[in-house]
Amino acid sequence: MALKEKIKSLLGHNITKGAIGTFALNVVNQVLLFGILVLLTRLMTPEEFGLYSVIISITVLLALPITGGFLTFIIRNISQYDAAEDTARLKGVLNFSMLWVFGGAIILSNIVFFIAPSIWQEDAKFYQLGASVLFLNSILLFYGAYYRGFKKVIIGRFFEFLMQPFLFIVLIGLIYISGEGLTLQGVLVFHILSLIATAILFIIFSLLRSKPLKVKATYDHKTWIKSAIPFILAVGLVIANMHVDIIMVGALAGEEAAGFYKVASRLAAFVPFFLFALNNALAPRISGLYTQGKLAQLQYILTLSSRVVFVLTIPVALCLFIFPDEILSIAFGDIYTTATTTLIILVFANLFSVMMGQVGQVMALTGYEKQVAYTVIIAVIINVSLNYILVPQMGIEGAAIATATSIIIWNMILSYLTFKMTGLQCTALGPIRKRAVK
Repeated sequence: MALKEKIKSLLGHNITKGAIGTFALNVVNQVLLFGILVLLTRLMTPEEFGLYSVIISITVLLALPITGGFLTFIIRNISQYDAAEDTARLKGVLNFSMLWVFGGAIILSNIVFFIAPSIWQEDAKFYQLGASVLFLNSILLFYGAYYRGFKKVIIGRFFEFLMQPFLFIVLIGLIYISGEGLTLQGVLVFHILSLIATAILFIIFSLLRSKPLKVKATYDHKTWIKSAIPFILAVGLVIANMHVDIIMVGALAGEEAAGFYKVASRLAAFVPFFLFALNNALAPRISGLYTQGKLAQLQYILTLSSRVVFVLTIPVALCLFIFPDEILSIAFGDIYTTATTTLIILVFANLFSVMMGQVGQVMALTGYEKQVAYTVIIAVIINVSLNYILVPQMGIEGAAIATATSIIIWNMILSYLTFKMTGLQCTALGPIRKRAVK
């Protein structure tokens, strides 16, 4: 069967304009983010770029109580109340979520702003600018979750995935073309300006498109908080595991090392791109077939999807394996070839993750969210502990080993649990017992 027909068989009738549009947005987003990375490394010193990367990672971690898993809570509850036509609770959860995100963003950004001088001293002004990034990005993510809850996925992702990075790359691109340099403060100001412009456009768009709910809001605060906390913890830990290495490298090996590591980790992130893209498209079918008890068909889909993704991923991984020096040098400059070994380690770990398939998603979609959360906790503990031990001795290679170890252990545990709990195998080596219904 040709690759095109295999993909159609996998997705069945779930290929919609929305799914294709979302995939296209993801591709454009990755291109823009890579372009931003290239320009920043060309315009800034590795030390400045490293400090910028650390600041952004810290803002992401600090915002986790109001973004991260809480966005999943917003999407799920809006979708449920909208489908049930429960407009009173829909209005209530919207008001509750807006207060949680907007209020939390104000509190957290002010905390960062006022404690920065005592913690970061000479670099305090940069972290204070980072506080603005925290606030504005939280607002942008809230509106994105709002539209995704109403199943308007393209609108929900457009401003975050396309508009903001596009404005950012235009601003720094103009500086690059002019031949002028760019300081860390300038980069943060441009980042903030792109967020302000995007947030204003998104809010205006929402005000023009949204119709007010003319009902009295019904609130269920205790239930909502109880429901939100598991999402915040589970998703928050996953996101934390993606950023903790940058922060620890910056703290234990210096900002320059953090800059080198950021470049390597960003390049390595191209390896699981197809896995993440197919995850989103397959989620409804996985959940539906498992609920219907059609495990043979589901096994076919899981194995075939893993093989398709693995085949698509191999060329990307091979390029990064065979030509790491050339890619780093051409894209970012000769100085970044320091990250060659780090890049190879991270590519190997991500390729292993791709080979293991959709273990995390399958566990979550089949009712085993707690097991996923426990596994994430183990992965975070391993990552932090190994970073603390290895980074002072080995630098960025130690951080790469720590992250790779946590990724491999996370996937092995979830693969075992998936088979034990559901009888399903997600790896590219798994069996195909029955062809999926088209």
